[in-house]
Amino acid sequence: MPAKTKGKYNQRQRKKLRLGEFQELGFEITANSAAALAPDARNAFINDLVEAVAERGLLFGGGFNDGLAGFVVVDAMRGSVSEEQRASLKTWLESRQELRDVVVGPLKDAWYST
Repeated sequence: MPAKTKGKYNQRQRKKLRLGEFQELGFEITANSAAALAPDARNAFINDLVEAVAERGLLFGGGFNDGLAGFVVVDAMRGSVSEEQRASLKTWLESRQELRDVVVGPLKDAWYST
């Protein structure tokens, strides 16, 4: 943890603000639609996505219109996404025929954009 953060806030404040040793990590995902989907196919893909995210202990905030865009965090009161969870979801997204140009960002602070 940077010395500046440690000196500015005490441990209770760092925990409440999710700073320093209490930082929580997530990642961004984006992808384009490979082709226009019929409503039933679109709903099936969204259901599969929700299931894939939940199976990995994650939550997704975002949407699927002409493409997929959003942010993924761990499904817990506190905690960070692991590199294994990120890699697993990336593999799943890249395997889907509905998507092209899948981009899974690196783990980054889920509370404070940098």
